[in-house]
Amino acid sequence: MILLIKLGKAHGKRFALGMIAIILLVLLLSSNTANAQTGFIQIISVDSYEKSVRAGENATYNWTIANFDSGMNLTVKIQSTISGTGWSSEVVPEEITLSPDELNSTTVTVFAPTLKGDTSANLTVSFYVYKDEIIVQVISANAATIITGALASAEKVLGLFDNPLPAPLDNEWGVFLLDIIIWLLVALIIAFLIGTFGSFLARRSSALLKKMERIIIQIIKMPLLLIIFAFGMVQSLDALHMHIPEDIRQLVGSGYHVIVVIVAFYLVYRVFKNVLTVYSETIAKRTATKLDDILVPVVEKVGIFVLGIAAFLYVLGALEVDLTMFVAGGVFISFVVAFAAQETLSNFFSGIFILLDKPFSEGDIVILSDGDWCEVRKIGLRTTKLFRYADASMVAIPNNKLVNDKIANFTSVPDKGRVMMTFGVSYDSDADKVKKIIREVINDCPWIITDDPNLKPIVRFDEMADSSINFFILTWLNDRADRFDTKDFLNTNIFRRFNEEGIEIPFPQRVVHLKNE
Repeated sequence: MILLIKLGKAHGKRFALGMIAIILLVLLLSSNTANAQTGFIQIISVDSYEKSVRAGENATYNWTIANFDSGMNLTVKIQSTISGTGWSSEVVPEEITLSPDELNSTTVTVFAPTLKGDTSANLTVSFYVYKDEIIVQVISANAATIITGALASAEKVLGLFDNPLPAPLDNEWGVFLLDIIIWLLVALIIAFLIGTFGSFLARRSSALLKKMERIIIQIIKMPLLLIIFAFGMVQSLDALHMHIPEDIRQLVGSGYHVIVVIVAFYLVYRVFKNVLTVYSETIAKRTATKLDDILVPVVEKVGIFVLGIAAFLYVLGALEVDLTMFVAGGVFISFVVAFAAQETLSNFFSGIFILLDKPFSEGDIVILSDGDWCEVRKIGLRTTKLFRYADASMVAIPNNKLVNDKIANFTSVPDKGRVMMTFGVSYDSDADKVKKIIREVINDCPWIITDDPNLKPIVRFDEMADSSINFFILTWLNDRADRFDTKDFLNTNIFRRFNEEGIEIPFPQRVVHLKNE
């Protein structure tokens, strides 16, 4: 400091001010920790970032985040990645909002593997700084963790008990050999239990269930054994992790996942095709409705196609293939197919609606909107086949046309036949006498229901029209086929009785008055 004063006196006031500025800059830089950064925020190291743990334990690392220099509110999102196989990490909290001159801290916990994986791992923590949802700064920090001692699988059989074999197999090679033998025995025991359980069920089931159970056992037995043994093989390789490169072990693990996916979907496919479909067809034959008979084959074909697509996508996922392009392409193809086959899809769903709503059934007599009388012969999922009486021909009509058209059904209608008629008589007629005559004629008609109080014939003085007084008749019949005979009977006999009783049936007339001026 004495030297600085002397230099200041020697070189003047300007030199002294410059040296003071340099000293202040050095003090400002030295006030931060060794790894402080410049920018919007600063990450301050407050911990030791090289730690040792035992297998299965964890280590915790801390960082302090400071918003000293920005003069604005900032959001920091923290993410962690760890390089070691079998290791994992957790960040708390994952997001922090800092006001100007505010400090906060984040903690990252590293979890070491117990049975398999690498004995060391490198942790990378990334701090993403956002201002108004825009990244303005990215900072990274690192930490290293080492496992003291060996992983359990390198020392213990199945990771549970010590290796009992003598030399030269009293090492990881002996552990690997014992693991393989044990998993093979487990697979054989499970195969024996499956067969025993199947025999037990067969003694207590019906013939159909026995058949289903036998098919299920035959389907699942070998694939299940394959999955169990493959799982044991992969687990046993953990004992040799010091001798097998990490990329080879990852390749074996991916192959195992592919095998599991393929075997699982094979099981689902076989159960769907050989059990559910067969059982559904058996049940469908026992039901009166035709819907299940038609839908079971359709569901079978669609189900197999869907299972195949799902299995393909899962295999790609197990191989860590990016499925974005496949999903986008599948959506585009779906739109194209739906647009090209919209008429077919419309007929398909219309056929389902016809089978569910049952506006008509096979064998019904219907009148179409164009007046054709037809008999329904077969209802399909795309078209309905009709026998047309006019020219004795078979016609196939798309289901969407039948769903949207007006169709009269003369078969299987739950309501009884009805006849509604109106009779007009002159204004000088006795209304009570007219109603009495009509009731007598109705009682004499053999097809009209007269003894059911809920279906009692109705005779009503309906209106006083321009040229007549009108009487309304409503009757119910035992058989709708007698509707035309009933109308003929009523018209003939009422007309005859009106003539016998002197009741006039008027015709439309007008009275014109002429005035002579």
